[in-house]
Amino acid sequence: MIKATGNKEKNTDRGSSANGFTVKQTGAAYGIGIFILAAAALFSFLEMAYHVKAVTVWIYLVLLGIFLLGGYVLLEAWNRRLTVDEDLFSYRNLLGKTVSFSLGDVALGKAACDASKGRDYLRLYDKDGKALCRLECSMKNAPRLIWYLHEHGIPIGLEAGAEGYAGDIIRQRPLTEDMLAEQSGQVFGQMQGMAERWLERNRELGAELEYGFACYFAGKMEENARMQPAESHFPVPGTGNGEGREDSHVLPEDFLCRMELFVKKDGCLVRDRRGRTLMLESTVFYRRKCTGREGGFRLYHNGVWLEEMEEAMGWLERYLPKHRFTMVQEPLKYPLGKSLF
Repeated sequence: MIKATGNKEKNTDRGSSANGFTVKQTGAAYGIGIFILAAAALFSFLEMAYHVKAVTVWIYLVLLGIFLLGGYVLLEAWNRRLTVDEDLFSYRNLLGKTVSFSLGDVALGKAACDASKGRDYLRLYDKDGKALCRLECSMKNAPRLIWYLHEHGIPIGLEAGAEGYAGDIIRQRPLTEDMLAEQSGQVFGQMQGMAERWLERNRELGAELEYGFACYFAGKMEENARMQPAESHFPVPGTGNGEGREDSHVLPEDFLCRMELFVKKDGCLVRDRRGRTLMLESTVFYRRKCTGREGGFRLYHNGVWLEEMEEAMGWLERYLPKHRFTMVQEPLKYPLGKSLF
């Protein structure tokens, strides 16, 4: 049910529950508005201090227009926002008028995420095609809103050529743990075919590729490290490395599984001049905390992992012939799996 509540809503940046969030303009919008007003004030001061009789009326109209533009930008940043509290929405427009609706009222979303081309919008519509709110993908928490809609099965139409990060989000496919064995087998087959084609194209390099799945506790991973610390790893389910425990289809809440590829030469690991092991990685499966009333964690398959790995291997193809490396005779610190379970 959609309900207009006037402009009595308090100006809050947080939802009323742990899962609540607000989609609003970033702090840069305030900075732009203040800059425009300051520029208009400076021009007005200069005009009053060094008044020239020849100045025509249109100059004053331009100054008035600049003042109005700055006020519009600040009003836009202060007022226009969407607050999400579990399955309840509250949208406040530019003039401060608030409209409340629920998740059940939302039938469709439309988005474009390429501000560099002037295509930047995120709109929600009801079953009759009426716009419920008008936002931008560049707003704070807009990615979280798109994730929220995707989790709850709300279709999002993306403008061709301006999909941006929204395209990556809607290509994340939910799955169950029982599907991991089949899905991981397919993923490894795709990786194997890609690696074979790469080796065929680059025979003259004499390189070898070792690849497979590596599983992690995402909460223990270091943000900027390619080679993660030992405490962030846990055995790939089904590889028989369960330290005496039988592998079960129970994954940690922060489960993350990557496809990792290591470059070798004559059986040795290859390192660059800084001593870093040459490797590529792309997240394939992971669990993510859901928003909304149900909460909990959901398992996802990253639908863009193959494109990410293809791009990385293309970079590797260009990088290897132009640099010098050292080789180290040592095994990997953890086994790579060919499938899960």
